[in-house]
Amino acid sequence: MSFLLTRFGVILGLFFLLPFLVLSGLGGYWLWQQGWLSQGIGVISANTLLFYSLLRWRSHKEKPLLIKSLEITPNPNWADDAQQAWLELERFSKNYPVKTDLLTDPNKALKLTNQVLLLVARHFNADSKYPILEFPLPYLIKLIALVCEDLQQDVLNKIPGSHAVRVGDLVRTKDLLNNINQLKSIFTVGNWLFNWSGAALGKARSLLFYKGLDKVREEIVQRLVSAYISKLGYYAIQLYSGQLTLDDIVPTDILTGDSKIDVVKNRAHELSIEPLRILVLGQVSSGKSSLINALFGETKTAEGVLPTTSEITPFILERDGLQQAIVLDSAGYGGLEHEHAPTALKKEWTKVDVILIVCNASQAARSEDAKQLHSIRHEFQTQRKNRTLPVIIAVATQIDRLRPFREWLPPYDIQHPQSLKAQSIRDACEVIAHDLSLPLDRIMPVCLAPEKSTYNIDDGLIPLIHELLNDAQRVRYLRCLRNYQEKSYWQQWRKQATDTGKFIMNITS
Repeated sequence: MSFLLTRFGVILGLFFLLPFLVLSGLGGYWLWQQGWLSQGIGVISANTLLFYSLLRWRSHKEKPLLIKSLEITPNPNWADDAQQAWLELERFSKNYPVKTDLLTDPNKALKLTNQVLLLVARHFNADSKYPILEFPLPYLIKLIALVCEDLQQDVLNKIPGSHAVRVGDLVRTKDLLNNINQLKSIFTVGNWLFNWSGAALGKARSLLFYKGLDKVREEIVQRLVSAYISKLGYYAIQLYSGQLTLDDIVPTDILTGDSKIDVVKNRAHELSIEPLRILVLGQVSSGKSSLINALFGETKTAEGVLPTTSEITPFILERDGLQQAIVLDSAGYGGLEHEHAPTALKKEWTKVDVILIVCNASQAARSEDAKQLHSIRHEFQTQRKNRTLPVIIAVATQIDRLRPFREWLPPYDIQHPQSLKAQSIRDACEVIAHDLSLPLDRIMPVCLAPEKSTYNIDDGLIPLIHELLNDAQRVRYLRCLRNYQEKSYWQQWRKQATDTGKFIMNITS
């Protein structure tokens, strides 16, 4: 394109622009003859003023972008710590000062990449001297591949013409525009000298046109940079939170070792995917066994028998309204602190997705239940930060024994109590919610007395578990992911040791 700066280029440019200059001049001259020149200039000026006013007003609004939105949302399976990192990333992206040359300047792009990785790395590795380096090398290669692949699909699908425009075309176009602007400056001087009316109209028109193009370019760059920050940050969170896997697998499609053992104990058929694991906790005589029997609709445990060990007993549950699950019965507790909790029970906390803590609504002694939940929360807050606390539901049993004692005419609407019994049930649920630091909607009142028929299991507890299924599925995903990663970790060691042994045998033979 350097020919444009030669004498021939100047002459060629003159011939190209001459018709437009003549038409502009004739138009201005005609307006002057008709006495409309001032009105024409006034109309152009008014339109220009209106255009700038609209742009200014729009700059203070949430701007609708001119290309399809490249929406990137956080992973619903992330732990709470990872969700917090995503919020920090969103604030960074919103406040990042985007410049139009960011996509063409490698140094600026590299600086942005480093800022995003460092922000996420510091969130997960605050105590490390080099937080950004806290990852195994193969996972970095996986991260780069994922970011590039996702951005490629987003650009192809949501930016029209992106598959046909080459980067070289953009550079050549930029050079061409720069050369044209040099020629334009020469003709602009002459135009103002010999055709000032046409030049005024042309200037107003160009202001409108080029201002619009600049705005479109800024929005496209803003969208692409925001998408890059979000994509890179997304996979950085996957990397540093330990959720990035080298294999393209769904962790929940692989049965964990714990569930395999439980299947064998129950002599059940092989499960196709990892089921929900539900742990039933409660004090002695709180109604745990009755609750498990009510869930199954048949006798599964020996009610009224005092457990003598802390062994966990699994049962495989299949019923309408709830996906296949493993229900784990535990021994009744009393006086547990997190330092003294039985080892078997402490291990089970991290192997389940839902915890049903059974409380006797007719008894006020709930300090042991509160201690048990404190132990569980303490474990996840201090030792299991990369996990998510299981969904906790308190099941208030023996509500039929609340005042008035002789009344039992279910169902009872505790949201809008219409009787003394309903009000007593609501009061008991509120006390349990307060004592256990749980929301009131996580307290489910039930009656398990056989002579009065089971109440509020099918119509209350099962629908509540189903309502909280998304949260429980997130816990299940993270649990399965850790199980897969631990298994994969040792498999890689064995494979590498085997390959190394074969290599040594080959070179010594």
